[in-house]
Amino acid sequence: MSVLAGNKETARSIAEKLGKLHEDGKIRIFYRRNGDYIRSVLSSTEYPEKVLNIAEIVTLSSKLFVYIGENLSWVEGELALLSTASGLPTSIVTNRQEAEIRKIFKGTSLETSPIVQEPADEENVMEDSGVVYIDKAFVVKGVGVVVTGFSMTGIKVHDKLLLLPSMKETEVKSIQVLDEDQEAVGPGVRVGLALRNVKEEEVKDSYLMVKPGLKVQKEFTGKGAMFPWSQASEGQFHFVAYGVSVTGSLQRNGEEFRVILNQPIPIPKRVVILNVNIKQGKPRVAGYLVP
Repeated sequence: MSVLAGNKETARSIAEKLGKLHEDGKIRIFYRRNGDYIRSVLSSTEYPEKVLNIAEIVTLSSKLFVYIGENLSWVEGELALLSTASGLPTSIVTNRQEAEIRKIFKGTSLETSPIVQEPADEENVMEDSGVVYIDKAFVVKGVGVVVTGFSMTGIKVHDKLLLLPSMKETEVKSIQVLDEDQEAVGPGVRVGLALRNVKEEEVKDSYLMVKPGLKVQKEFTGKGAMFPWSQASEGQFHFVAYGVSVTGSLQRNGEEFRVILNQPIPIPKRVVILNVNIKQGKPRVAGYLVP
């Protein structure tokens, strides 16, 4: 799950109620372990300066918490649009009155999202999408090529996976979770994977791994919506899914959208559309697409 707030330290303090800080980089990663269940909680250290970072963690998640404080600005409006574009279950963390929240955020997902004063401590299992998100690739002496990221699918030792964008096949040699070796993991887990049959230079540009047989492509069509506040409805955008942002072009024919990407991705259930070429204060979350 992800915690979204206009203030980085506010996001951190809320996330700390759901897990213990484990990694503090562009993405802060918090964990809570209960037996075999591991919850990962994400927050951004680059928002509101950079909207790409927070959109990426949203599309890695299965649930969102959005903080709404006493002093509102364009940031809270942008987070409401991001929640709406994601289509994910969202809870609002606030001390404000419900009627006020519903009125302010009318027309977004926050109009109907549940309101809490503290984030709820709950356990859910993430849906299996056949995808592994990669954020780092490096060589460990005596081990070989290792990637870290998040499983969005079940993985076992000796499984075959395809690297994107190269489509090179590799084999999972070993799996680590929180520095412990595992024979298998389910979806929604922060993992380190040692890979076989691949060189470091072959993975350094990789952003995802997929199960063999999962369809990936650069072009797809679908229904969608561009928000009325968006300053462009066609042209070049960033398209975000599975924690990855890919540039490409959007064409519209009524309610039908056609997307042509510069890099292939598996077809997701939903794609967040960003316009990062406008200044802060204007809606950088342009809309969404449902392929």
